Amino acid sequence: MTRNLPWNRRTWIVGLVALALLLGLLILGAPAAGRMESGSTWHRGPAGYSAWYESLAQQGVTVQRWQRPVADLLDRLGGEEDTFTTLVQNSPAQAETLLAVLPAFIDQQDLPALLPWVPEWLEAGHRLVVLGVKTPVTAAPFSQPLTSEAGPVQIDTRRRYPAGRSRGTDLDDEYGAVVWRQTIDSGQFTVAATPHLAANTYRDQAGNFALLTDLVTRDGGRVWVDEYLHGYRDQEAIAAEVGGDSWLHYLARTPLLILASQALVVTLIALLALNRRLGQRRNLQPAVIDNSRAYIQALAGVLHKANSHDFVVQTLGQAERVQLQKALGLGRTPLTVEQLQAAWNQQPDRPAADLASLLHPPTPQGDRQLRDWLKRLQSLHSPTQETPAGHD
Repeated sequence: MTRNLPWNRRTWIVGLVALALLLGLLILGAPAAGRMESGSTWHRGPAGYSAWYESLAQQGVTVQRWQRPVADLLDRLGGEEDTFTTLVQNSPAQAETLLAVLPAFIDQQDLPALLPWVPEWLEAGHRLVVLGVKTPVTAAPFSQPLTSEAGPVQIDTRRRYPAGRSRGTDLDDEYGAVVWRQTIDSGQFTVAATPHLAANTYRDQAGNFALLTDLVTRDGGRVWVDEYLHGYRDQEAIAAEVGGDSWLHYLARTPLLILASQALVVTLIALLALNRRLGQRRNLQPAVIDNSRAYIQALAGVLHKANSHDFVVQTLGQAERVQLQKALGLGRTPLTVEQLQAAWNQQPDRPAADLASLLHPPTPQGDRQLRDWLKRLQSLHSPTQETPAGHD
């Protein structure tokens, strides 16, 4: 019988541990797709801006989704300005407006890491609208409508920009500004303290959509929406990022932490699967059951308990008598003890024995006498040890 239960149990444990490690790696290493889509004009969830984008199309306002790095947009606009200046001398190109809806509340000190192109964009004289810069929490009610030139705006946040620190506000109350603007270099920087100013959840709040539309269109010029921030890429951007389909490019782009975690998981699985500190697994050989031997042992146990020595002697004596006839070549016809004795004595290689006393002994009175008789009976099958003749 093979003992597979411990091995199956161990296999299950190894599989569950490996699965837990892989799930943990996926949870920790996979990008948060749902969070990244928050604020995207492609996203139709409550935190998306698809409804606001469609409202602009209904008004005839053209908004272009930009799905490449903003540095590429700056290069493109710079090239257009050079061409325009060459064709129309002394006519400055019109500034562009870029909307960046952050996927969540982001601290202002963390903006350079997320939006490294901001200084260059403003220095070029363009306008930038950023929604979702984290500001301090105040005592303001969490949910309340605020008045603006575009109409009542529903706000669900206690965060405010401290009053007096901004050069102009588009939405504020006594606790501070929710939307404010300031001029940096040659550009204008407009900031909102919430990333959900005109999200889909406010599709029934006309003032929210109208305020954001006014922020991006009030000064004219083309309007761009940064979708690259939310993980959307056009074909050229994907090709530039991938740079090839080989695994070397994959390794070059993959963070070392993820690579190390994957290698650790593979190593642990291999160690658990190949760990045989006691050697290779060996299956137990099934026991061969000898029915005749088992029957004889069971019968012997019964006879021993019943002290049936006479039955044992009679049965074994008859069986031994038949075996002796066969060994002496006398056939199967029963012969007398005297005939067996005569045939026995004619065999030079047979030990001298009194067959009559062996085949018909007195009934043993105990186990010891029975064992002695069995030994003498077995001696009939032992060959005679001849002594070499000496020489004078």
